[in-house]
Amino acid sequence: MKNLRQKFSIIYLCLVIMIAILGIVSVLNFYNLSKTIDGLMTDNYESLKIINNMIEALERQDSAILTYTSGNRELGLNDFNANIDKFLMWYYKEQNNITEAGERELVDQIKEHYMKYINAFHQLSELSDEKNQTYIMEYYTTVIHPIFLLLKDDLQTLWDINETAMFRGKARTTENAQTSTYLILFTSVIAAVGGFFTSRFFANKFTRPVEHLTKSMKEVQAGNLDTRIDVVSDDEIGQLSAEFNKMTEKLLLFERSTLGEVMMEKSKSLAIIKSIADPLMVLDNDYRILVVNKAFESVFQAKETQVHKKHFLEIVRMSELYDYISSILSESNTQHKENIFYLEFGKEHYYFNIIVNKVKDIESKMNGIVVLFQNVTELKELEKMKTNFISTISHEFKTPLTSIMMGTSLLTDCTLGKLNTAQKNVLSSMEEDGQRLANLVDDLLYLSKLESARFVYDMLPAEIDSIIKSTIKPFYIQAANKKIDLQYSVEQKLPKVCVDQEKITWVLNNLIGNAIKYTKANDIISIQVYKQNDKVYISVKDTGIGIPEEYLDRIFEQFVQVENSDLEIRGTGLGLSIAKEIVTAHGGEIWCESMLDAGSCFTFTLPVYRVNT
Repeated sequence: MKNLRQKFSIIYLCLVIMIAILGIVSVLNFYNLSKTIDGLMTDNYESLKIINNMIEALERQDSAILTYTSGNRELGLNDFNANIDKFLMWYYKEQNNITEAGERELVDQIKEHYMKYINAFHQLSELSDEKNQTYIMEYYTTVIHPIFLLLKDDLQTLWDINETAMFRGKARTTENAQTSTYLILFTSVIAAVGGFFTSRFFANKFTRPVEHLTKSMKEVQAGNLDTRIDVVSDDEIGQLSAEFNKMTEKLLLFERSTLGEVMMEKSKSLAIIKSIADPLMVLDNDYRILVVNKAFESVFQAKETQVHKKHFLEIVRMSELYDYISSILSESNTQHKENIFYLEFGKEHYYFNIIVNKVKDIESKMNGIVVLFQNVTELKELEKMKTNFISTISHEFKTPLTSIMMGTSLLTDCTLGKLNTAQKNVLSSMEEDGQRLANLVDDLLYLSKLESARFVYDMLPAEIDSIIKSTIKPFYIQAANKKIDLQYSVEQKLPKVCVDQEKITWVLNNLIGNAIKYTKANDIISIQVYKQNDKVYISVKDTGIGIPEEYLDRIFEQFVQVENSDLEIRGTGLGLSIAKEIVTAHGGEIWCESMLDAGSCFTFTLPVYRVNT
């Protein structure tokens, strides 16, 4: 029995024969049509182009004669002679391109008239030295111009002959094209009808087993692995049907052996999710809930069967969380991001550190979202207790510390009696330590005030230049006393910023004060202000002792002090931490760049103020 290749070859052979017949008929007709078009384009169209150039040269010669008669004889004579060559060049081309009846006689007549035209102009040029201008113009009007008009008539007649021939050729071409179209259309219809019925007959005969095979495959795809196909032929379809039956048998055995393992792994994964102590939900790409754990059910008071396939905002009513998850999904990295959210649900309140992870398949396409609500409520409560404790202790320290410092001041001023040198040195050390302790208490009170949830910033539009100028003024005297060059430069036409002036002044005081404190004599401190993108940058740069590299990432943490410094001056370790709190609350950033023995540069940014329209 023939195989599929031989069967389909019979169909293709029939179609190829029909297409070949259609192609031969089409080629013959198109060949005849192209010959007609070529004759039309190469003969008559070329003659029309030549006649047009001859008319153009003749008209230029007439213009040259008028130039000659008007007095500019040398220019007129040169133009006339130059166009003789052009006219004759086109004339000889036309003489070699005669295709129509009567065209040769007319071409000879044009030559005869043109020779008279040239001779008439030469006679005019000979008379121009003897006759006056009136006689010359009369000669042009009565002798030369009539010949010019006669030549134009000859050329127009020649044009009409070729144009008429073109139209006749066009009519013949159109007629041939219509005949070819009808013939090709008739042949195409015969080929199409014959090819359709031929291919339909063989296709139905050869593809019926394929249809049965496709139907059986769909049955298997639907899960019916017991499906079998009847083998009715020995060709490739029959062989494929036999192999398909063997494959379904193996799939059935494989399913029975692996289904238990797959179900076990799924149960393990669900058990891990359910056992996580913090609330967790798994979403699909449309933010609909697929799985939640017991902690989620407990906190949000919703059973998994109730929330399945619902949008998570129906359960967790936090639009900020939706924006946060969307922002993470729009990023290219797959690492989780963290953010703290406050949530009140019923009588309970929670602080959750939201951890979002994308779930990707083997093709790196997102296949889901895992959202973990890490409960940090206890840590937040402890942090609040710490802040309250520091605030209370600082207030308790404030009063006795003030009394101690006042008493030390009275003793130092000898108000209560004279002191010897040793006593004065002891009191001086006590006063310095007391002042350092007072600064620490002040910083602790200020930090606890900033961390308080009740603290409100008084944000108003302001000129950053005026804030810096008023802040820097008192430091000029301190810098001069230490022989430090304090410089300030600002970019022109800076936009306004929306700030709490008191808090930004505190930040500037801290940065400039630190720069003066840790900069030696004959060094420079420069303050620069400039705009970049939508932010205003303020930098305080010094050429002091610098900060070791290992401290740059920790310098803004609470109570961090640089060790092993050559200077004996020590701060509270809270100033830069407070500065960071203030700048962050303004929507800005602060960072430090430093190198030992080369100096440090502290820079912070503030967003540009924009008027709401």
